This record gives sequence, C-alpha cells and structure tokens, in this order.
Amino acid sequence: MTVYRSIADTVHKYIDVPEKLFIDIIDTGEFQRLRRIIQLGGVSISYPSATHSRFMHSLGASHVANGLASELNQRHPDILSKDDIALVSLTALIHDIGHGPFSHMFEDTIRMLCRNSENPNCTEKFTAFERHENLSEQIVLDGISEIATILEKEGYNRHRIADLIQGRSVEDKPFYNQVINSQLDADALDYLMRDSVATGVSFGMYNLERLFAMLELTPKGLIVIREKGLQSIEQVVIALYMQFTRVYFHKTVRCWEYMLKLFISQVLQKIEEKNKLAVLPFIQDFVDKPYWKSLMGLTDDIIYTQLQYSATKEENDPFIRKLAKDILHRNLYKSIPLTEEMAQNIIENEDKINFIVRKHGYPTVSWEVDQFMSRYYTTFDEEDRFAIMLKMKDGSLKQLSEVSEIVAGLTKPKYNNLLIFPAPCREDITKLVKEFLI
Repeated sequence: MTVYRSIADTVHKYIDVPEKLFIDIIDTGEFQRLRRIIQLGGVSISYPSATHSRFMHSLGASHVANGLASELNQRHPDILSKDDIALVSLTALIHDIGHGPFSHMFEDTIRMLCRNSENPNCTEKFTAFERHENLSEQIVLDGISEIATILEKEGYNRHRIADLIQGRSVEDKPFYNQVINSQLDADALDYLMRDSVATGVSFGMYNLERLFAMLELTPKGLIVIREKGLQSIEQVVIALYMQFTRVYFHKTVRCWEYMLKLFISQVLQKIEEKNKLAVLPFIQDFVDKPYWKSLMGLTDDIIYTQLQYSATKEENDPFIRKLAKDILHRNLYKSIPLTEEMAQNIIENEDKINFIVRKHGYPTVSWEVDQFMSRYYTTFDEEDRFAIMLKMKDGSLKQLSEVSEIVAGLTKPKYNNLLIFPAPCREDITKLVKEFLI
C-alpha cells in the first residue's frame, strides 16, 4: 500500500493517508470543524481525559476501513478492488461530518426540542437534525460544499457515498455496507479502542490485526469470519457491552448530558418562540435557517461560550441563566434508577413530580424519566449485511449468536430507566418514589 502521509496517533500508532485527495478532504472547513466536536458528549464529566475529537476518530475510522479492505483485497482481488479500498476509506473518513455540538447528544437535543415545543412546525423544521447522517448526506450532495466540490472533481459517485453513510443497501457489493454501516464496521472498530484509551479504562481493547487476519469474502462479496476467529470477534462484542454499561451509560454522564440538552433545547425553543434572549449570532442563524451550512457554525466551543453568556448576561429567562450556571459549576441534577414498572408509575403520576419541582422553583421541563434501550448484538436473517457471520470448518455459514453463548446472552434488549431531576428536589422525589414501592 502506498502512503502519502503518516499521522501519529495514540491508538493506531500511525494513521497512513493513502493519497493527496484525503489530505484535500481533511483540509476543508467542513472536516476541520470536527476538531471542535468532542467524540463522547458528556463522558468527560466522569472520565476527565475523554476529550478526544470527532476529527481524530474520523481519521481512525478511515484508517481501519483502509486496513480491513486492503487485507481482503490481498485475499480476494477478483472481488474487492483497489478502487473499492479507496471508496470505503474515503466514505469512512467523511461519515461523521454532519455531527452537531457534542456529537450524538445534539441529536437527542433536537428530539427534546421537538417534544417540548408548542410550535407544530418545530418537528418539520428541525427533524433532519435528529440523525447526523442526514447532514453528512446534505454536505456530500450539496455542490457548494468544499467536500462535494472535491469529490465531484475526482470523479467519485457522491450519491453512492451518501447511500453508504445513510446505511442504504448497495446490493452489488455488500462489503461496502459492512465496512461502513454494520455491527462490525470501521466506525465501531475505531471508537471502541479510541474511547477506551481516552477514558483510561481497558474495556474496549482487542487485537485488531488478529481480527483482520480472520476475515474473508464469500463469492457474493459478504465479509465473514473464519471459525477460528470466534474469540477475536467475541472480544469486540464484549468490549461494546463493557463500554456502554460502564462508560457511555454512566449515571453522572446521563445527568450532565440531560442538563446540557435541556439548556440548548430551551435556548432554541425560546428563540423560535421569539422570546428575547442573550444569544450568540451563530445560534440565532441556526434557528432562523436550519441547514447544514448554519450547523457548521455550531461547535462545542460555541455552546460553552453561550453557557457563559447566558450565565452572566441573561436577564429575561432566570431558568436558562440558572441552568447555565449549574452546568458550568458542575452543580448536577440527581438521578434514581427505576424498574420498568416504577418508570410507568412515575409517568402516570407526572403531576406529583411537577408539583415538587414547581415547589422548588423549577419549571416542569426540568425533570425526565430518561429511557434508553441497550442491545449489544442484534440477530438478523442469514447473510444479512448487518449480521456477523462465521464460516465454519465445513464451509457453512452461521450467525455469531448461534455459535457463541456469550454473544447469544447479549442479544436480548435491556430497557434502562433513570429519573433525573434538580438536586434541591431530591428529598421530596425520593419519598415519592418510595411510595410507589409500597
């Protein structure tokens, strides 16, 4: 493999850039913006060293895609070509360019905005921002973006790249979708290791080179793992389980992220409702014309600046002012884990929670039953491109969950429920929750 440039990296040691085209993409304003988007949202509130950016993750995902495809090209040059390597590496590089501030947290923020807004047009206006892939697609397809201009000049099929980013099936070459958007894609293979290194925990570490050595292609172009690679892929699924349960779903992280989502959504909602706020022009521009170009002005540093601005200059909305101060000073909301039955009881008796939060001077939007589902391996029909297939010694194909008892135990979805509320309400809300247990 030719190397145009090497970039030092804490995870892969060196990330090899295969050609100048990749540097041209990296140097665009749309890609450089990812330096100012944190990879893990609010995780750094509990794991202070987890401040790595979407920029480095995107470089890493491209590196993994390149390595994976190059390995398969050496074994199956008649199925996977050099052009295929370039396409999947390039797509992995730009797959995250549509992320908003604090990455996936911004998508949840937009959902909160649409849920709480009294404006019936809110969902239609902002719905595209509920998935960062929608914005990545806009950037790739809009001829005025720097990235689109480069791709067009180099003769790349921008619609195929957009389809891959969105997870739309490319029937003639299923390995495209597997590398870019599956349960064994370059995105996850990079972020599991990168997030593990950054947080200082070892849950996400596995042997990437050994995993690559276990891969091969079927005549139909489907990536499968040889049976002796079972433990290598089990390591990846277990790493996913450990990272989510111990890091991404940490209760303190969920509380901080809820507060920031509430702050941003309240600011956006009040601007949309024409309330007078102390607000930065970048945020005003986004509300006035939500599109990929106005999103480019929103980064983590802009949101932190707005927090400082609201904490010191906001005069018309005391709740936004207080919320900003609490976030900046790490005066976090509290949480209580709930069973499914308890969560349902809380939701059915929301008036009692509303009474408590109002009694302590908070609006009713300041509490929530945070419900999120986790499943670490999803079963699919045989040879579905999202499934992880093992090639057995007799040549037959079996899905990973059929062969591994460990993975089979992680296929059942788990529903998590966390009651989040302002700290001054803790005593009253704890008493109320105990009543539901009686």
